[in-house]
Amino acid sequence: MNAVRTICSLSILCLVGQAALAAPTVAQLDTIVADFGRADLFSGTVMIAKDNKLLFAAVAGEANKDTRTANALETSYNIGSIGKTFTAVAILQLVEAGKLALSDPLGKHLPDYPFAEKTTITIAHLLNHSSGLGNYMAHPDFVAKQASLRRISDVLPLIYAEKPEFAAGERFGYSNSGMVVLGAIIERASGMGYEEYLRAHVFQPAGMRRSGIVQEDQVLPNRALGYSKIAAGGYRSNVNTIPPAFSDGGMRTTAGDLLKFDQALNSDKLLSAESKRRMFTPTGPDHHYGYGWESRGNETEHYVGHNGGAPGVNAEFRHYDAGYTMIVLSNYNHGATEVVNRIEAALFDRPYAAPTAADVNFALATDLQDQDQNAEALTVLDRNRDLKPLHVMSLYTSARLRILDRKEPQQAIDDLERYLQAAPADSEPSAAAAWWRKGNAYEQLNNPAEAIRCYEKAITLDPLMPQPHADLHRLKAT
Repeated sequence: MNAVRTICSLSILCLVGQAALAAPTVAQLDTIVADFGRADLFSGTVMIAKDNKLLFAAVAGEANKDTRTANALETSYNIGSIGKTFTAVAILQLVEAGKLALSDPLGKHLPDYPFAEKTTITIAHLLNHSSGLGNYMAHPDFVAKQASLRRISDVLPLIYAEKPEFAAGERFGYSNSGMVVLGAIIERASGMGYEEYLRAHVFQPAGMRRSGIVQEDQVLPNRALGYSKIAAGGYRSNVNTIPPAFSDGGMRTTAGDLLKFDQALNSDKLLSAESKRRMFTPTGPDHHYGYGWESRGNETEHYVGHNGGAPGVNAEFRHYDAGYTMIVLSNYNHGATEVVNRIEAALFDRPYAAPTAADVNFALATDLQDQDQNAEALTVLDRNRDLKPLHVMSLYTSARLRILDRKEPQQAIDDLERYLQAAPADSEPSAAAAWWRKGNAYEQLNNPAEAIRCYEKAITLDPLMPQPHADLHRLKAT
């Protein structure tokens, strides 16, 4: 069992002079972090603020398992794709400065981009992931070249080697390549390196002294190494597998510095109110994604923010309309999201459950599939099949893995039907995604009529979801 070290939130409240949370809520938050730490499902730092004032902070787990160094409030984490929010802020700052426009075509700033789409892809398309650009990390040469990628200019040849996957604005396609291109545009428009720009125009104005674009072989004090669980027990670190840090993500920061970023965004230190409105408002094909920021939740619990993930990295950054800011940074693959979901329930007085044995199994299975050990992951997921209460995400994930491995498609269909019956209406993956996966399984069973029915059902539930459209068109064309 990992040692859990929880910071006394009441003493922090006294330091900042903010009225305390109701005592039961403070106790609940302490219990959530401690429970996830004891179950070895969370290793990291938690910070919660209300109206720019710190309310609660806690830590759990270890930053370095070899030296048994505990995580602390000052620990620096890789925050993955939360870095995209910084790229978005930089772009909007340059728009305010008159150095570029959201309607500018890509080719205006990067004329060497080799495809004709440089005249139709705009900066706005790049920001809201509707550009058609893909993921440079999927390029066949990426792994071999990864260690030599030090600057944004080093990555551009991989991006320039791959033609856009669809016409600009046609649909949503989450794109790390698009965000790296935005980093290159920031460098061209500002005349500064990407990190140099962030340091001068974001970090310094916000008072962020512990943040930077840092590669894994650079010396950094108070750094958390990332860890993934392995099938035989124990962990492996992410030092040799983590992607390099660029404008698409991977910057290192502390929870305290992210809170300063949030506070700066709540003022006029970084952007005008109009620029923030444009940045946070979904404008493209995905009704949850604005310019580098997600917009999610219902009327009472709506937030803007982003998450981040990579081997040994999971981070959540959410700012709620109700005034709460939640920052949870973890050096486990999936350590932050479930903690955030429980804390959100506690803050908004909704029921939530403590972590269970099924959650422990699911976390291990997720780590294993991230390491391409699908058979081992399925063995672990199947432990949850008959546990009570039903672990719905295990059902969806086991079905997905069986379909990807073309193994037991009927079992996958059965699991998806149970998922559709048991999952909440607003669950992720969505019901539309489950119907699409059912269509994939029916195709593997050589039942095109049922596959078509499932794809049409998925499209009815979510007309913007691209995969069932593509599969339906392909199937009808055969």
